Amino acid sequence: MRAEQGDFGAAVRLTDQGLRYEPTELSLRAAGAAYRARLTGSPAELRELIELAPNLPNDSYRGLLIDHECAGPALPAELVAAARRIQNS
Repeated sequence: MRAEQGDFGAAVRLTDQGLRYEPTELSLRAAGAAYRARLTGSPAELRELIELAPNLPNDSYRGLLIDHECAGPALPAELVAAARRIQNS
């Protein structure tokens, strides 16, 4: 909900809290990567989502996370294109 409100700092904090209880939960890991990339423009976080996204069971959620992440500041165009390819596959 925080991400939908545009509060990616809070979204990161909430996913980090969830990961303390379920550190291997795929959706939380992917959401954390997406929200951190959106917040910071981190190429490493974008790479993490690119790695995790194909394994997410819900296509619409995967697309939403990629949309959030790809809007991050100054992300490398080749990584954004790779994420979009996953979104459109």
